[in-house]
Amino acid sequence: MRNTKFFFQILFIAVSGAVWAESEFDFEEMMKDVETQTQNVQNSISAKDANTALADAKKLLDEFKLVETYFQKLHNADDAVSISKKYQEKAIAIQNLLAASDYDTAATVAGDFSKECRGACHDKYKPL
Repeated sequence: MRNTKFFFQILFIAVSGAVWAESEFDFEEMMKDVETQTQNVQNSISAKDANTALADAKKLLDEFKLVETYFQKLHNADDAVSISKKYQEKAIAIQNLLAASDYDTAATVAGDFSKECRGACHDKYKPL
């Protein structure tokens, strides 16, 4: 009985470590994609390609929802949760501005992604 209990404890630790490593890897990949998407949104807005920019902004919104969920699971990451919500609001604002054909303001908001991302979150949480 004692050996069985020990075996399951070791198995749990091994599986937990594998799950944590997998989620960390997925998060890092997603953050790289967020950086690419941010650049894509900026480029599409500059080219006044509203359809592509809208699709890219929607993808950013979805990704920052995942970022929010990821940080909600970590302890002492309330600021990261708050920041991810802020970026969701920015993605929605970009969509609304593009729908109104306000490319200049949309470009400004899209530029804020790059400026604020690095200092607000990357400095504190990267590498995790």
